[in-house]
Amino acid sequence: MAIDYLTYALLAGLAIALLFCVYSDVRHRMIYNKVTLPIALAAPLFWFATGNYDLGTVSMHLLTGMVVFGFFALFFNMGWMLGGDVKLFTALAFWFHWIEVIKFIFVASLMGGLVTIVFFLIHKLRKQKGAAAIPYGVAISLSGLWTIFNQYLTILME
Repeated sequence: MAIDYLTYALLAGLAIALLFCVYSDVRHRMIYNKVTLPIALAAPLFWFATGNYDLGTVSMHLLTGMVVFGFFALFFNMGWMLGGDVKLFTALAFWFHWIEVIKFIFVASLMGGLVTIVFFLIHKLRKQKGAAAIPYGVAISLSGLWTIFNQYLTILME
């Protein structure tokens, strides 16, 4: 894997975007299209920067993104997930190899459980009425950050 300055810049930009998603989802319960669209559109630059731009690899990235979108669109249709969450999952799926995407979704589900517990407890401690609003974008973003660190930044430590 050819790690160079463009790769680092793209990963840093992705990390900043994910941190913004954490902030916006906690603060406003929104994951903005103005963030998810650039994440998705930067994926081909990342493929090029890492030398993964042959037809087979690009096709696999696109297929992975479409499968992830289809899977989470079902959750959206059942009312279990909001559209911003689906778009963020999909945008991030374009970035990574399909095996990494499976790990990313698994970690996001674990983090989603932790986020649910934390926000449920906050809701109860504040004695708020109604159901607790759970910002799953936090779990998705933290899982994305974990994937960046696990897949790319650990190479620097070797």
